[in-house]
Amino acid sequence: MLSLRVRLVLTVVAMALALTGMAEAAPLSKRQRAEANKFAANNSLFVLYHEVGHLLIDQMSLPVLGREEDAADNMATWTLLNKGTPEADAALEDAAYGWVLSGIAYNSGGDESDFYAAHSLDRQRAYQIVCLMVGADDTKFKKAADEYKLDEDRQDTCHDDYRTVNRSLKGLFDSRVSKIKGPSQVTVTYHDVSGDLQKAASAFRASGVFDQVAEELRQNYHLRRPIAFNAKRCGEANAFYDPDTIEIIYCYELMDDFVTLYNEDGLGNVAHPGQRHGGPGQQ
Repeated sequence: MLSLRVRLVLTVVAMALALTGMAEAAPLSKRQRAEANKFAANNSLFVLYHEVGHLLIDQMSLPVLGREEDAADNMATWTLLNKGTPEADAALEDAAYGWVLSGIAYNSGGDESDFYAAHSLDRQRAYQIVCLMVGADDTKFKKAADEYKLDEDRQDTCHDDYRTVNRSLKGLFDSRVSKIKGPSQVTVTYHDVSGDLQKAASAFRASGVFDQVAEELRQNYHLRRPIAFNAKRCGEANAFYDPDTIEIIYCYELMDDFVTLYNEDGLGNVAHPGQRHGGPGQQ
């Protein structure tokens, strides 16, 4: 399940903009809207793989050493790395930067409760994604690791981190492959929505990420029980796996929040990490 920080970050940003009078901005161009929607779709894709991680841990009784939220993040990163496509690489880069923006906007780590929460701090989640990226391929992702200011020693140990994650996940899935023949039963439903979320809902559906993840789940894991994917209005920006109903719920508000966060960063209303901190790797 997503961190409370993700659910609240854009509310905080919007309130700040309203108070300072910065909320009014020029209309976005068609290109800017497309870029924002792509960023939001890529972040949503990572989130969905994260929630599938929770589903697989539950339905396949996968052992977890450490926090399940960290394990789900590693599973999402590992899934995208194993695709090895430019699109998957871009999704990882956007997901890492999404956590950087979230950490800045909500001041992740600024409250004592952040340190005992179920999730790692937002910027830590960004660094872990980048670490596994460079650990998997230190040629392809060297630039990204340098941009996040991971020093050479840490980049070297990231190879060990990735090997551990890769060995562990391959071993887990290989040892728990179901003997059931045929694909898993996964239904996908886009619930109707009106008003302010129509654009976000349409952009989410058009991105295809919900259907993509559902189809991969059907073909790759052969789970015994039916699974539901539901996209709908939730009253909060969130996405989560419900073990009682065996469903993954994606809230249209989350797509809207990712778009807003990207746009505010691009418009200068949320400081780029390089502007506020001298780079993603510096505090």
